[in-house]
Amino acid sequence: MKAAKKTAPSRTLGRPRSESSRVALLKAAYGFVKARPVGSISTVEIARKAGVSTATIYRWWPNKEALLLDAFLYKTDSAPLLKAKGSPLGSLREYVLQVGRSFTGESGIVAARLLAAIQDNATLRKEFLERVYSPRDKEFRAMVRAAIRQRQLPASVNVNVFLETIFGPLLLRLLLRQEPIDRDYVLTVFKQVVAAYRRAQ
Repeated sequence: MKAAKKTAPSRTLGRPRSESSRVALLKAAYGFVKARPVGSISTVEIARKAGVSTATIYRWWPNKEALLLDAFLYKTDSAPLLKAKGSPLGSLREYVLQVGRSFTGESGIVAARLLAAIQDNATLRKEFLERVYSPRDKEFRAMVRAAIRQRQLPASVNVNVFLETIFGPLLLRLLLRQEPIDRDYVLTVFKQVVAAYRRAQ
């Protein structure tokens, strides 16, 4: 009589990822980038502050830069849902206000540190362009073109220059002047840029 074959015990393919650990890492990373330049922050100290191992970081993120960007987006809610209805120009205005809010307070400090760091950090620059700038730039451009089609803006509008004229003053205040970027200021910039382009028609 043949002996019964023993069933091999099933292997556990790693421990399940803990959402609480992920959130702890995001909060720890945000705390560091709020207080210090990006280049001085290490994954070791982020993991230590979050109470996890560095291996846990690399289960979610390929590098420190990706983690820092996720921390910024997690804390600032920088990916708002665009209005499904309403005018393109009205939707663009709301989105510009959202950007203005992300440039204020402690989130403004973090944004400034990240924007400064991408000048010398190719990995962070690539992550920022792919995950933050490019998707939003695509949406901005789509709204401007829709506004042109609906004759809210003149057909002669240069989309690049139009958007740069709106966001340039916000970035100037954020990175150089370090002056408040409140709702009234953002609306003033937006209205004056739109009015100038309409007068130039």
